Amino acid sequence: MCKISRLFLAVFSRMRRIVFNINPAVRIDRNAVIESDVKVATYIGGGRISIGRNCELRKGCQLLTYGGNIKIGNYVSINPYTMIYGQGNITIGNYVRIAAHCVLIPSNHIFSDATRPIFEQGLLNKGIVVEDDVWIGCGVRVLDGVTIAKGCVIGAGSVVTKSTEAYGVYVGVPAKMIKSRI
Repeated sequence: MCKISRLFLAVFSRMRRIVFNINPAVRIDRNAVIESDVKVATYIGGGRISIGRNCELRKGCQLLTYGGNIKIGNYVSINPYTMIYGQGNITIGNYVRIAAHCVLIPSNHIFSDATRPIFEQGLLNKGIVVEDDVWIGCGVRVLDGVTIAKGCVIGAGSVVTKSTEAYGVYVGVPAKMIKSRI
């Protein structure tokens, strides 16, 4: 990337941070890089968003609180078109890599009463925790109530429905551990 391109990106990233930081429920570190078309919104039901040092939010990713909180640690990259919802609260640790087209949704519909429409039955909100030094591959879905333990790798296209063991490599639908990194 040439010097002019880097300068252009830095100036516009800083301008986007200023716009987001006008909202007192949003805190974005001044060294975060925010590309075009990123949506950071707390207007749907309230909630708070905190983004740590040296994070990168790439084109088209969305962070939507829906009444919950989204807390992102330091040195986290969230790649293009990834969706992170906050209904049941989500915490992402430090040094986490989230590839493109992922969805992290800390909420689930209640559907136990077949005589009532699903939308009338409410939501369960347990939350999601992604611990430090995790790599989430392209197109992964992480569902409510899951903790992805420190050092895990989640293979592309996996659906994580249960909490993981530290330093595990998980793949599949539903995601299962295929080996340990240690």
